Amino acid sequence: MKTGEAEKQKKIGIDARFYGEAGPGRYTKNIITHLEKIDTFNKYFVFLRARGFEEYSPFNTNFEKVLAEYKWYSFDEQFKFLFKIIHYKLDLLYVPHFNIPVFYHGKLITAIPDLIMHAFSTEKGTTLPKFYFKLKKIIYRYVFRKAVSKSLKIIVPTNEVLKEFQKYYPNVSSEKYVLAKEGIDPDIKNADVSQSINVLQKMGITKPFLLYISSMYEHKNVHRLVEAFYLLVKKYNYEGQLIIVGKKDKFSQKISELVSSLGLQSKILLPGEKSYVSDNDACCLRKECEIYVFPSLKEGFSLTPMEAQYFGKACVISDIPIHKEVYKDTVLYFDPLNVDDITEKISGLLGNSGLRQELILKGYENIKNYSWEETAEITLTVFNNVLKNS
Repeated sequence: MKTGEAEKQKKIGIDARFYGEAGPGRYTKNIITHLEKIDTFNKYFVFLRARGFEEYSPFNTNFEKVLAEYKWYSFDEQFKFLFKIIHYKLDLLYVPHFNIPVFYHGKLITAIPDLIMHAFSTEKGTTLPKFYFKLKKIIYRYVFRKAVSKSLKIIVPTNEVLKEFQKYYPNVSSEKYVLAKEGIDPDIKNADVSQSINVLQKMGITKPFLLYISSMYEHKNVHRLVEAFYLLVKKYNYEGQLIIVGKKDKFSQKISELVSSLGLQSKILLPGEKSYVSDNDACCLRKECEIYVFPSLKEGFSLTPMEAQYFGKACVISDIPIHKEVYKDTVLYFDPLNVDDITEKISGLLGNSGLRQELILKGYENIKNYSWEETAEITLTVFNNVLKNS
Protein backbone atom coordinates (compact mmCIF):
# COMPACT_ATOMS: atom_id res chain seq x y z
CA MET A 1 0.00 0.00 0.00
CA LYS A 2 1.34 3.42 -0.92
CA THR A 3 0.72 5.87 1.85
CA GLY A 4 0.77 9.60 1.49
CA GLU A 5 1.35 12.09 4.27
CA ALA A 6 -2.35 12.97 4.35
CA GLU A 7 -3.46 9.40 4.95
CA LYS A 8 -4.72 8.58 8.40
CA GLN A 9 -3.60 5.46 10.20
CA LYS A 10 -6.47 2.97 10.45
CA LYS A 11 -7.28 0.82 13.46
CA ILE A 12 -7.68 -2.85 12.54
CA GLY A 13 -8.76 -5.48 15.06
CA ILE A 14 -7.88 -9.16 14.64
CA ASP A 15 -9.85 -11.81 16.49
CA ALA A 16 -6.90 -14.06 17.35
CA ARG A 17 -8.50 -16.00 20.20
CA PHE A 18 -7.65 -19.27 18.42
CA TYR A 19 -3.95 -18.37 18.44
CA GLY A 20 -1.94 -21.35 19.74
CA GLU A 21 -4.62 -23.90 18.85
CA ALA A 22 -4.73 -26.30 15.91
CA GLY A 23 -6.73 -25.63 12.75
CA PRO A 24 -7.91 -21.99 12.76
CA GLY A 25 -5.22 -21.21 15.34
CA ARG A 26 -2.45 -22.12 12.93
CA TYR A 27 -4.01 -19.96 10.22
CA THR A 28 -4.36 -17.07 12.68
CA LYS A 29 -0.74 -17.30 13.81
CA ASN A 30 0.63 -17.36 10.28
CA ILE A 31 -1.48 -14.52 8.93
CA ILE A 32 -0.58 -12.27 11.86
CA THR A 33 3.13 -13.10 11.57
CA HIS A 34 3.20 -12.20 7.89
CA LEU A 35 0.97 -9.13 8.21
CA GLU A 36 3.48 -7.80 10.73
CA LYS A 37 6.17 -8.07 8.08
CA ILE A 38 4.36 -6.12 5.39
CA ASP A 39 2.14 -3.52 7.11
CA THR A 40 4.06 -0.82 8.94
CA PHE A 41 1.34 1.80 8.54
CA ASN A 42 -1.93 0.61 10.06
CA LYS A 43 -2.47 0.08 13.79
CA TYR A 44 -3.49 -3.45 14.82
CA PHE A 45 -5.17 -4.65 18.00
CA VAL A 46 -4.74 -8.42 18.32
CA PHE A 47 -7.35 -9.96 20.64
CA LEU A 48 -6.10 -13.14 22.35
CA ARG A 49 -7.07 -15.62 25.02
CA ALA A 50 -4.62 -16.25 27.85
CA ARG A 51 -2.64 -19.00 26.11
CA GLY A 52 -2.18 -16.99 22.93
CA PHE A 53 -1.45 -13.84 24.92
CA GLU A 54 1.52 -15.58 26.51
CA GLU A 55 2.76 -17.11 23.24
CA TYR A 56 2.43 -14.07 20.98
CA SER A 57 5.15 -11.40 21.05
CA PRO A 58 4.71 -8.73 18.36
CA PHE A 59 7.87 -7.61 16.56
CA ASN A 60 6.07 -4.81 14.71
CA THR A 61 5.39 -1.87 17.06
CA ASN A 62 2.09 -1.19 15.27
CA PHE A 63 0.74 -4.50 16.58
CA GLU A 64 -0.63 -4.45 20.13
CA LYS A 65 -1.90 -7.55 21.88
CA VAL A 66 -5.08 -7.35 23.95
CA LEU A 67 -6.26 -9.96 26.45
CA ALA A 68 -9.73 -11.21 25.49
CA GLU A 69 -10.41 -14.30 27.57
CA TYR A 70 -13.74 -15.16 25.99
CA LYS A 71 -14.32 -18.73 24.88
CA TRP A 72 -15.14 -19.24 21.22
CA TYR A 73 -18.69 -20.36 20.33
CA SER A 74 -20.00 -19.00 23.64
CA PHE A 75 -22.34 -16.43 25.17
CA ASP A 76 -19.28 -14.42 26.24
CA GLU A 77 -18.10 -14.31 22.64
CA GLN A 78 -21.37 -12.79 21.51
CA PHE A 79 -21.64 -10.13 24.22
CA LYS A 80 -18.56 -9.56 26.39
CA PHE A 81 -16.18 -9.85 23.44
CA LEU A 82 -18.50 -7.60 21.45
CA PHE A 83 -18.25 -4.87 24.09
CA LYS A 84 -14.46 -5.29 24.16
CA ILE A 85 -14.01 -4.68 20.45
CA ILE A 86 -16.53 -1.82 20.41
CA HIS A 87 -14.42 -0.09 23.08
CA TYR A 88 -11.48 0.10 20.65
CA LYS A 89 -13.50 1.96 17.99
CA LEU A 90 -12.04 -0.07 15.15
CA ASP A 91 -12.09 0.96 11.53
CA LEU A 92 -12.13 -2.72 10.56
CA LEU A 93 -12.52 -6.07 12.32
CA TYR A 94 -10.89 -9.16 10.81
CA VAL A 95 -12.10 -12.57 11.98
CA PRO A 96 -10.11 -15.50 10.49
CA HIS A 97 -13.02 -17.88 11.12
CA PHE A 98 -16.82 -17.70 10.95
CA ASN A 99 -17.56 -17.12 14.67
CA ILE A 100 -18.29 -13.40 14.55
CA PRO A 101 -20.14 -11.46 17.26
CA VAL A 102 -23.40 -11.31 15.34
CA PHE A 103 -24.43 -7.90 16.71
CA TYR A 104 -21.24 -6.19 15.58
CA HIS A 105 -22.11 -3.44 13.11
CA GLY A 106 -18.67 -2.20 12.08
CA LYS A 107 -16.75 -3.07 8.93
CA LEU A 108 -16.04 -6.79 8.95
CA ILE A 109 -13.83 -9.16 6.95
CA THR A 110 -13.72 -12.90 7.56
CA ALA A 111 -11.47 -15.70 6.36
CA ILE A 112 -13.53 -18.89 6.32
CA PRO A 113 -11.55 -22.05 5.45
CA ASP A 114 -14.35 -24.52 4.76
CA LEU A 115 -18.00 -25.52 5.12
CA ILE A 116 -17.31 -29.02 6.41
CA MET A 117 -19.84 -28.74 9.23
CA HIS A 118 -22.53 -28.00 6.66
CA ALA A 119 -22.01 -31.50 5.27
CA PHE A 120 -20.78 -33.55 8.24
CA SER A 121 -21.99 -33.77 11.82
CA THR A 122 -19.73 -34.16 14.84
CA GLU A 123 -22.59 -35.64 16.88
CA LYS A 124 -20.92 -39.06 17.23
CA GLY A 125 -18.03 -37.47 19.09
CA THR A 126 -19.91 -35.02 21.28
CA THR A 127 -20.38 -35.38 25.03
CA LEU A 128 -23.41 -33.07 24.95
CA PRO A 129 -26.98 -34.35 25.36
CA LYS A 130 -28.68 -34.75 21.99
CA PHE A 131 -30.98 -31.75 22.52
CA TYR A 132 -28.07 -29.41 23.27
CA PHE A 133 -26.10 -30.70 20.31
CA LYS A 134 -29.05 -30.02 17.99
CA LEU A 135 -29.36 -26.53 19.48
CA LYS A 136 -25.63 -25.96 18.99
CA LYS A 137 -26.01 -26.94 15.32
CA ILE A 138 -28.84 -24.45 14.84
CA ILE A 139 -26.75 -21.69 16.41
CA TYR A 140 -23.81 -22.64 14.20
CA ARG A 141 -25.94 -22.25 11.08
CA TYR A 142 -27.28 -18.90 12.31
CA VAL A 143 -23.87 -17.46 13.16
CA PHE A 144 -22.37 -18.75 9.91
CA ARG A 145 -25.18 -17.18 7.88
CA LYS A 146 -24.67 -13.88 9.72
CA ALA A 147 -20.94 -14.03 9.02
CA VAL A 148 -21.64 -14.47 5.31
CA SER A 149 -24.16 -11.62 5.17
CA LYS A 150 -22.27 -9.14 7.37
CA SER A 151 -18.78 -9.64 5.91
CA LEU A 152 -17.79 -7.08 3.32
CA LYS A 153 -15.31 -9.64 1.99
CA ILE A 154 -14.84 -13.35 2.71
CA ILE A 155 -11.38 -14.79 2.11
CA VAL A 156 -11.43 -18.46 1.02
CA PRO A 157 -8.48 -20.81 0.42
CA THR A 158 -9.59 -22.63 -2.75
CA ASN A 159 -11.98 -22.49 -5.68
CA GLU A 160 -13.73 -25.59 -4.36
CA VAL A 161 -14.63 -23.78 -1.13
CA LEU A 162 -15.85 -20.84 -3.20
CA LYS A 163 -18.11 -23.21 -5.17
CA GLU A 164 -19.53 -24.53 -1.90
CA PHE A 165 -20.34 -21.02 -0.70
CA GLN A 166 -22.16 -20.40 -3.96
CA LYS A 167 -24.05 -23.67 -3.50
CA TYR A 168 -25.20 -22.95 0.06
CA TYR A 169 -25.59 -19.17 -0.33
CA PRO A 170 -26.63 -18.66 -3.99
CA ASN A 171 -27.93 -15.13 -3.40
CA VAL A 172 -24.56 -13.80 -2.26
CA SER A 173 -22.57 -12.02 -4.96
CA SER A 174 -19.44 -13.82 -6.09
CA GLU A 175 -17.63 -10.49 -5.78
CA LYS A 176 -17.74 -10.86 -2.00
CA TYR A 177 -15.28 -13.77 -2.11
CA VAL A 178 -11.51 -13.43 -2.41
CA LEU A 179 -9.22 -16.39 -3.08
CA ALA A 180 -6.07 -16.56 -0.94
CA LYS A 181 -4.27 -19.91 -0.85
CA GLU A 182 -2.58 -21.15 2.30
CA GLY A 183 0.97 -22.42 2.72
CA ILE A 184 3.29 -24.50 4.89
CA ASP A 185 3.74 -23.23 8.43
CA PRO A 186 7.26 -21.77 8.86
CA ASP A 187 7.49 -23.65 12.17
CA ILE A 188 7.32 -26.89 10.20
CA LYS A 189 10.01 -25.70 7.81
CA ASN A 190 12.21 -24.75 10.77
CA ALA A 191 11.59 -27.91 12.81
CA ASP A 192 14.59 -29.65 14.35
CA VAL A 193 14.44 -33.21 13.02
CA SER A 194 18.01 -34.13 13.94
CA GLN A 195 16.75 -36.40 16.74
CA SER A 196 14.05 -38.12 14.70
CA ILE A 197 15.29 -41.64 15.46
CA ASN A 198 15.04 -40.90 19.18
CA VAL A 199 11.46 -39.73 18.66
CA LEU A 200 10.62 -43.05 16.98
CA GLN A 201 12.15 -44.98 19.85
CA LYS A 202 10.24 -42.89 22.40
CA MET A 203 6.95 -43.74 20.67
CA GLY A 204 7.76 -47.41 20.08
CA ILE A 205 7.76 -46.96 16.29
CA THR A 206 9.86 -49.12 13.99
CA LYS A 207 10.60 -48.48 10.32
CA PRO A 208 9.13 -48.80 7.79
CA PHE A 209 5.82 -47.13 8.57
CA LEU A 210 2.98 -45.29 6.86
CA LEU A 211 1.88 -41.98 8.35
CA TYR A 212 -1.37 -40.10 8.82
CA ILE A 213 -1.53 -36.78 10.71
CA SER A 214 -4.81 -34.99 11.45
CA SER A 215 -7.93 -35.27 13.56
CA MET A 216 -10.13 -38.36 13.46
CA TYR A 217 -13.47 -36.70 12.84
CA GLU A 218 -16.01 -38.58 10.75
CA HIS A 219 -15.11 -36.81 7.50
CA LYS A 220 -11.44 -37.74 7.92
CA ASN A 221 -12.40 -41.32 6.97
CA VAL A 222 -9.74 -42.87 9.23
CA HIS A 223 -11.74 -46.04 9.83
CA ARG A 224 -11.42 -46.98 6.15
CA LEU A 225 -7.69 -46.33 6.32
CA VAL A 226 -7.49 -48.79 9.23
CA GLU A 227 -9.53 -51.36 7.29
CA ALA A 228 -7.32 -50.86 4.23
CA PHE A 229 -4.21 -51.35 6.34
CA TYR A 230 -5.66 -54.61 7.66
CA LEU A 231 -5.90 -55.83 4.04
CA LEU A 232 -2.42 -54.50 3.33
CA VAL A 233 -1.07 -56.73 6.11
CA LYS A 234 -3.22 -59.80 5.42
CA LYS A 235 -3.36 -59.73 1.61
CA TYR A 236 -0.11 -58.02 0.65
CA ASN A 237 2.00 -59.08 3.66
CA TYR A 238 3.08 -55.56 4.56
CA GLU A 239 5.46 -55.82 7.51
CA GLY A 240 5.55 -52.15 8.53
CA GLN A 241 3.37 -50.10 10.83
CA LEU A 242 0.70 -47.45 10.39
CA ILE A 243 1.11 -44.39 12.63
CA ILE A 244 -2.01 -42.30 13.17
CA VAL A 245 -1.26 -38.96 14.83
CA GLY A 246 -4.12 -36.92 16.25
CA LYS A 247 -5.51 -35.61 19.50
CA LYS A 248 -7.17 -37.87 22.03
CA ASP A 249 -10.97 -37.61 21.92
CA LYS A 250 -14.06 -39.75 21.37
CA PHE A 251 -13.24 -40.12 17.69
CA SER A 252 -9.71 -41.39 18.37
CA GLN A 253 -11.15 -43.76 20.98
CA LYS A 254 -13.40 -45.34 18.34
CA ILE A 255 -10.42 -45.77 16.01
CA SER A 256 -8.44 -47.35 18.84
CA GLU A 257 -11.32 -49.78 19.46
CA LEU A 258 -11.41 -50.67 15.75
CA VAL A 259 -7.66 -51.34 15.79
CA SER A 260 -8.10 -53.66 18.77
CA SER A 261 -11.01 -55.50 17.17
CA LEU A 262 -8.79 -56.26 14.16
CA GLY A 263 -5.92 -57.43 16.35
CA LEU A 264 -3.57 -54.75 15.00
CA GLN A 265 -2.44 -53.14 18.27
CA SER A 266 1.23 -53.79 17.49
CA LYS A 267 0.91 -52.67 13.87
CA ILE A 268 -1.21 -49.53 14.19
CA LEU A 269 -0.06 -47.01 16.78
CA LEU A 270 -1.88 -43.90 17.97
CA PRO A 271 0.80 -42.01 19.93
CA GLY A 272 -1.59 -39.15 20.69
CA GLU A 273 -3.63 -41.52 22.86
CA LYS A 274 -0.73 -41.74 25.33
CA SER A 275 0.62 -38.18 25.28
CA TYR A 276 0.52 -34.98 23.28
CA VAL A 277 2.53 -35.16 20.04
CA SER A 278 4.34 -31.86 19.51
CA ASP A 279 4.63 -30.22 16.11
CA ASN A 280 8.35 -30.91 16.16
CA ASP A 281 7.88 -34.61 16.89
CA ALA A 282 5.28 -34.80 14.11
CA CYS A 283 7.89 -33.39 11.73
CA CYS A 284 10.31 -36.10 12.83
CA LEU A 285 7.67 -38.67 11.87
CA ARG A 286 7.22 -37.00 8.48
CA LYS A 287 10.96 -37.23 7.90
CA GLU A 288 11.14 -40.95 8.71
CA CYS A 289 7.89 -42.33 7.22
CA GLU A 290 7.81 -44.45 4.08
CA ILE A 291 4.82 -42.74 2.48
CA TYR A 292 2.08 -40.38 3.65
CA VAL A 293 -1.58 -41.44 3.44
CA PHE A 294 -4.59 -39.13 3.69
CA PRO A 295 -8.11 -40.57 3.09
CA SER A 296 -10.26 -37.53 3.95
CA LEU A 297 -13.71 -37.16 2.39
CA LYS A 298 -13.79 -33.36 2.65
CA GLU A 299 -11.29 -30.54 3.23
CA GLY A 300 -11.02 -26.80 2.81
CA PHE A 301 -7.40 -26.76 1.69
CA SER A 302 -5.72 -29.96 2.99
CA LEU A 303 -2.25 -28.97 4.13
CA THR A 304 -0.92 -32.17 5.71
CA PRO A 305 0.01 -33.92 2.42
CA MET A 306 1.85 -30.74 1.40
CA GLU A 307 3.75 -30.80 4.68
CA ALA A 308 4.77 -34.38 3.87
CA GLN A 309 5.85 -33.25 0.40
CA TYR A 310 8.11 -30.67 2.05
CA PHE A 311 9.91 -33.55 3.80
CA GLY A 312 10.34 -35.39 0.51
CA LYS A 313 7.58 -37.98 0.89
CA ALA A 314 5.36 -39.46 -1.78
CA CYS A 315 1.67 -39.14 -0.91
CA VAL A 316 -1.34 -41.32 -1.67
CA ILE A 317 -4.56 -39.43 -0.93
CA SER A 318 -8.30 -39.37 -1.54
CA ASP A 319 -9.62 -38.51 -4.97
CA ILE A 320 -11.75 -35.53 -3.94
CA PRO A 321 -12.10 -32.22 -5.84
CA ILE A 322 -10.14 -30.15 -3.34
CA HIS A 323 -7.16 -32.49 -3.62
CA LYS A 324 -7.27 -32.37 -7.41
CA GLU A 325 -7.17 -28.56 -7.23
CA VAL A 326 -4.28 -28.32 -4.77
CA TYR A 327 -2.17 -31.36 -5.70
CA LYS A 328 -2.95 -32.04 -9.38
CA ASP A 329 -0.58 -34.81 -10.58
CA THR A 330 1.89 -34.61 -7.67
CA VAL A 331 0.25 -37.42 -5.65
CA LEU A 332 -1.35 -40.82 -6.23
CA TYR A 333 -5.13 -40.89 -5.77
CA PHE A 334 -7.59 -43.51 -4.50
CA ASP A 335 -11.34 -43.76 -4.11
CA PRO A 336 -11.83 -42.91 -0.40
CA LEU A 337 -15.05 -44.94 -0.19
CA ASN A 338 -13.44 -48.10 -1.57
CA VAL A 339 -11.26 -49.93 0.96
CA ASP A 340 -9.89 -52.29 -1.70
CA ASP A 341 -8.81 -49.36 -3.86
CA ILE A 342 -7.12 -47.64 -0.90
CA THR A 343 -5.22 -50.85 -0.19
CA GLU A 344 -4.22 -51.43 -3.80
CA LYS A 345 -2.97 -47.86 -4.30
CA ILE A 346 -0.91 -47.95 -1.11
CA SER A 347 0.55 -51.33 -2.06
CA GLY A 348 1.24 -50.15 -5.59
CA LEU A 349 3.11 -47.07 -4.40
CA LEU A 350 5.12 -49.08 -1.87
CA GLY A 351 6.20 -51.45 -4.62
CA ASN A 352 7.12 -48.82 -7.18
CA SER A 353 10.25 -46.89 -6.19
CA GLY A 354 10.31 -45.10 -9.54
CA LEU A 355 6.82 -43.70 -9.03
CA ARG A 356 7.68 -42.69 -5.46
CA GLN A 357 10.70 -40.74 -6.68
CA GLU A 358 8.65 -39.09 -9.42
CA LEU A 359 6.02 -37.96 -6.90
CA ILE A 360 8.69 -36.73 -4.50
CA LEU A 361 10.17 -34.48 -7.19
CA LYS A 362 6.73 -33.24 -8.24
CA GLY A 363 5.94 -32.57 -4.59
CA TYR A 364 8.95 -30.31 -4.23
CA GLU A 365 7.69 -28.30 -7.21
CA ASN A 366 4.12 -28.22 -5.90
CA ILE A 367 4.99 -26.58 -2.59
CA LYS A 368 6.56 -23.65 -4.46
CA ASN A 369 3.06 -22.58 -5.52
CA TYR A 370 1.92 -21.82 -1.97
CA SER A 371 3.19 -19.32 0.60
CA TRP A 372 1.93 -17.34 3.57
CA GLU A 373 3.68 -14.27 2.16
CA GLU A 374 1.24 -14.28 -0.75
CA THR A 375 -1.71 -14.98 1.58
CA ALA A 376 -0.78 -11.97 3.71
CA GLU A 377 -0.32 -9.71 0.67
CA ILE A 378 -3.79 -10.59 -0.62
CA THR A 379 -5.30 -10.15 2.85
CA LEU A 380 -3.73 -6.71 3.30
CA THR A 381 -4.96 -5.65 -0.14
CA VAL A 382 -8.48 -6.67 0.92
CA PHE A 383 -8.13 -4.63 4.12
CA ASN A 384 -6.96 -1.53 2.27
CA ASN A 385 -9.64 -1.76 -0.43
CA VAL A 386 -12.41 -2.14 2.13
CA LEU A 387 -11.10 0.76 4.20
CA LYS A 388 -10.96 2.98 1.11
CA ASN A 389 -14.19 2.01 -0.60
CA SER A 390 -16.82 1.06 1.98
